[in-house]
Amino acid sequence: MRRMIILSALALTACGQDKNPSAPPPGPDLASNFSQPIDARGTNPDWGLTIRGLELTLERPGQPAVAGKAPGATIRPHQASWDAALANGQAMKVTVYASPCTDEATGVTHPFAAEVLLPNATPLDGCAGPAPKR
Repeated sequence: MRRMIILSALALTACGQDKNPSAPPPGPDLASNFSQPIDARGTNPDWGLTIRGLELTLERPGQPAVAGKAPGATIRPHQASWDAALANGQAMKVTVYASPCTDEATGVTHPFAAEVLLPNATPLDGCAGPAPKR
């Protein structure tokens, strides 16, 4: 009886293993793409953000652009975040998540979701992806 229990447990453990050597390897982690220039956009309210090296620029209709420098990104599994110092001494935090995001206005799906946090303001949520090549 004891041997049957052990054999049953071993059989159950083996069931979850993929023994197909021809299966493709898992895809690359999207986090590796955070190093390239990134554009983010959101609606409700409308906003746009560009990340170019250490420079982050947020634009919103009817308001002056908010620009800041970040010393670099903090990379964690499936996300990157930047803390940009603004001219007024405050900070803007931008986080990009490796999670597909569909733009409500266009229906286009982007590889990343984005969040922008400004001092004393409601968070801005939207979608992001690699900047178009020029």
